[in-house]
Amino acid sequence: MSSKKVMRTLLTACLALSFVTLPAFGQGVANQEYSGLDKYLTQGRANNASFVGVRAAEFLEIPVGARGIGMGSAYAAVTDDISSIWWNPAGLGFLQNREVMVTVVDYTMDLTYDFAAAAVPLGDGNIVVGGFFGYLDIPEMEMTTIGSPLGTGRTFNAYDLQMGGTMAITLSDRFLGGISLKYVHQDMLGNIGGSAFAIDAGAIYHAEFMGREMKFAFAIQNLGTNITMKGPNLLYEVGPESSGDDYPTGYADYSGNRLATSRRASRWMYRQTHTYRLPTVLKLALAYNLYTSEKANWLATGEIWRNSTIPLSYATGTELNYNFTPYMSAAVRMGWFIQTDEYTEGKDQYGYSYLGDDPTLRGLSFGGGIMRKIAGKTLSFNYAYRNKGRLSADNFFTVSFGF
Repeated sequence: MSSKKVMRTLLTACLALSFVTLPAFGQGVANQEYSGLDKYLTQGRANNASFVGVRAAEFLEIPVGARGIGMGSAYAAVTDDISSIWWNPAGLGFLQNREVMVTVVDYTMDLTYDFAAAAVPLGDGNIVVGGFFGYLDIPEMEMTTIGSPLGTGRTFNAYDLQMGGTMAITLSDRFLGGISLKYVHQDMLGNIGGSAFAIDAGAIYHAEFMGREMKFAFAIQNLGTNITMKGPNLLYEVGPESSGDDYPTGYADYSGNRLATSRRASRWMYRQTHTYRLPTVLKLALAYNLYTSEKANWLATGEIWRNSTIPLSYATGTELNYNFTPYMSAAVRMGWFIQTDEYTEGKDQYGYSYLGDDPTLRGLSFGGGIMRKIAGKTLSFNYAYRNKGRLSADNFFTVSFGF
């Protein structure tokens, strides 16, 4: 057997094993009762409410690539472009040419998230490698404390970033696998920060049913180490014992008694912070082409998400793509990401009124895009809108270039 066949056999075995092990990891995620930190008590928490906000690096959950968002985030099985780096690294294996992408997210609370990626097929195209960088800019905000809830008069800013590399492998004419390795960092006040390393992994199996393409996929995201915040701003001085009659037993003024025990000098210590897990999510997906012709393609897709901070979520979406000419096409998309950790009633189970807009349409999204081929190169622009219920809606803009 040739070395190439041996290598492919080993890779196939490893990926098949991942089909067993990754769902096992996902079950571990489920067993954490989406509590974020095990040390956090559940008393006072409404039934089935999420623990969003107690994980580290939750910016990792901000999706990138307007096409997938327009389809309600049900994209793990559909993805076949460079945005696969975020949705499911296995999808990167469908790339036939080099491709670059930039996504700008107009996010809640005047936050801006920028994500850039590039990928290139190697050799005969069975291996595709890529790299990515994401940066969340958090504008200057006023500090508040328990004693000064309206502000202390001081301000701070912060940022989060991720960077890493992705590799996708075509194991057969129907089976693709991929993995991403990434470095994650959070920083605030200029000198308090923490870092972690994580992986994303996934696989896609595509076949035909009734003459039209069907895809099955799974992916797991942000499986990695924990983050503990450290930095000079957590350093504080512990002074010596006070003077006068407050000396502890056995202490005296050394200047008046050479046999006395002298006071200790000032010491510097770090305040201890919690250790925070990353927001891990397991996704199982199915996509099917409902209609295919020379000019048009209509597909539908659905997913189940198991996130470590919220109850089970569901995503569904559709896309209608039309080819005007061999060189130009356009698409319209719609979807719904259904989360069960927020309530549509006016009051909670304790009688308190909810704040913000009616969340009934939370997760509803729509969008569209245009693709133009010029001299063998491809230029694509996509837009998506996502309703976030009580939070302000998000707008996503993505430009990609294949060459």
